[in-house]
Amino acid sequence: MPDITTKTFLSNVKKSAKAIKKNDNICHAQALDRAARTHGFDSYHALKSRIDNINNESNIVNSNLGSDGVNDQYAKAQGNRGKQLNPNQKSSLLVVFNDDLMLYRCNSENGELITVRGNFQTEYLDKGFAEDIGARQVSLNELKHRSLQAPGGKLGEDFLHNWGYTCIEFLRNKDNPWSIEDANQLVIERVKSKIGQEYREFFYLDGEKVDNHIGDEMSRYLDLMDAEPEYHPAIDGY
Repeated sequence: MPDITTKTFLSNVKKSAKAIKKNDNICHAQALDRAARTHGFDSYHALKSRIDNINNESNIVNSNLGSDGVNDQYAKAQGNRGKQLNPNQKSSLLVVFNDDLMLYRCNSENGELITVRGNFQTEYLDKGFAEDIGARQVSLNELKHRSLQAPGGKLGEDFLHNWGYTCIEFLRNKDNPWSIEDANQLVIERVKSKIGQEYREFFYLDGEKVDNHIGDEMSRYLDLMDAEPEYHPAIDGY
């Protein structure tokens, strides 16, 4: 199996996902899952989690190692920390959406329910959705300045702004920084209640990528799948 932490491997997965998305006319998230399955992972989330674990283990063990006494990967990641906080130095919660997200809502016309399909960017964000729920949309230029690590990306090399995600941001006083518990509760109350669970399985809290309640549910599901015993005829009493 190839080294899944290399930039080349991740680039190939993304290229494969783009081709699948175009050929099969499916959303970006589904295409990533299919691309990950070709490499033996149940989903893209499973692949991302494995890469993150490998990188974290490497950084913890080798944070001070290298030919010049420095782990370049670790140093790059730490060096970006200062750029990740927003310019106002508020505590930041970024909620991430697929760039091609389409939403469905039901309208009543002449006593009949009509399903309306709308693009999240043009039909919601461009019409003030983020501001209505106390947030703001983060521009691509802002994301570039923050240098946020992409999900499953290599530390210091692969950034969120290269993936084309759409992000909205909730800010609060830096003396009361976001916790994942507070972030989950707020997003469920203000976002999920309006459009459903249509955001990605991770947030960025002050520049740090953290699995949210969706990601936790996915991890629990994968753990349960791994814990299921292999089938044996004796299970059925034969």
